[in-house]
Amino acid sequence: MAKKIQQVSTREILALLLLAAACFAVLVAAVARDESPDWKYYQQEFRTIVAENLGSVEPSQVPRGVQQIWVEELGRVDRCTTCHQGVLWRGLEQVEQPWKTHPSLELFKDHPVDEYGCTVCHGGQGFALTEIEAHGYGPHWEEPLLSQAIASEYDAVRPPPLVEIGCNYCHRYERSTPGMEYVNHGKELVRAKGCKICHVINGEGGRLGPDLTYEGSKQPHGFDFSNLATNLPSVLSWHVAHFKSPTTVVPDSIMPEMNFQTRDALALSMLVMSWRDHSDLPRKYIPGIELHDEMTPEEVERDRRMREGDGAFFVEKSCFVCHSIEAFEIQSPTNKGPDLSWAPEDVRNRFGKTVEEFLFEPTGTMKIILESQIVLTDEEKWEVIGKITKAYDIVKNREDD
Repeated sequence: MAKKIQQVSTREILALLLLAAACFAVLVAAVARDESPDWKYYQQEFRTIVAENLGSVEPSQVPRGVQQIWVEELGRVDRCTTCHQGVLWRGLEQVEQPWKTHPSLELFKDHPVDEYGCTVCHGGQGFALTEIEAHGYGPHWEEPLLSQAIASEYDAVRPPPLVEIGCNYCHRYERSTPGMEYVNHGKELVRAKGCKICHVINGEGGRLGPDLTYEGSKQPHGFDFSNLATNLPSVLSWHVAHFKSPTTVVPDSIMPEMNFQTRDALALSMLVMSWRDHSDLPRKYIPGIELHDEMTPEEVERDRRMREGDGAFFVEKSCFVCHSIEAFEIQSPTNKGPDLSWAPEDVRNRFGKTVEEFLFEPTGTMKIILESQIVLTDEEKWEVIGKITKAYDIVKNREDD
């Protein structure tokens, strides 16, 4: 049975040949790229830099091929030194990245690179071998390189050293750590502003706000960026904006505005982002003996006084988050509300009510607080009235004297 066979034109044959040639070219390019990755170029340049700056070094002393650090205890595989070969070489402080000497070589005395690797402090994707992926800028990687490029978005003149976020992963319980200017400042603010009054931090604190002990382990999908006025939303930018103005980022937040400046907000943001889950971190990586925040004897004594006597009730109920009580030596970290020692006069002047009437029929902000955050029984309200009356008598007698 005969069939009519359609003739293939010369033009169609030429098109097929061109398509096959293009596919072959793509295949060759892919193979060539695989055979000559970027890290080979960086290593070749490093050998030239070493020869120019350290002429006495034998070429055989310069490592070749993929360099890998495996820190079994931390579960990390880092190949960063494949490109950053000059990290431990003295004399290359003035060359550019990725070949220059590490700016703080003294750190390696207590942090040997083979026991810590790179990414535990610097972030990034340690086992990657291309720049974009190794620096953690690829999709689905939540730990980008804590670089000056990111930091300059917050302060172009004096970019904050974001690497301190990684450092404080281990040093979180130290009161102050040399070389960690921003995180140390954040720790001072936490103590000065009494953040533990509302938040549990390292297992201690109040319950008015969320537990911040492992805030740094919270993934981006756990944040609401809808109220963040920025084209580059990130966990860091969320924290910075939230510390500056809590209700702007979280409209129903009861956190008072603390008047933090940009440096304060950055320091606190870096601090809370360093509070990652460290349950798998071997004990030897955590400096100190006791796993809790250090307190000075003065702070211990002040805390004891505040939690004893007539003022203890207001501390226990977290009233002193906003209110000082001069009569009982209770000092609020925020002073957002009036001193409760003078409440009988203040309530009468502002609301035309007695303290009793106001507590049982509050208005404004106090209505929200007493109905949702600090819910008191009738018995507790009468206890408050008695203590406030006593505090008022104390300050009036002092005034008369």
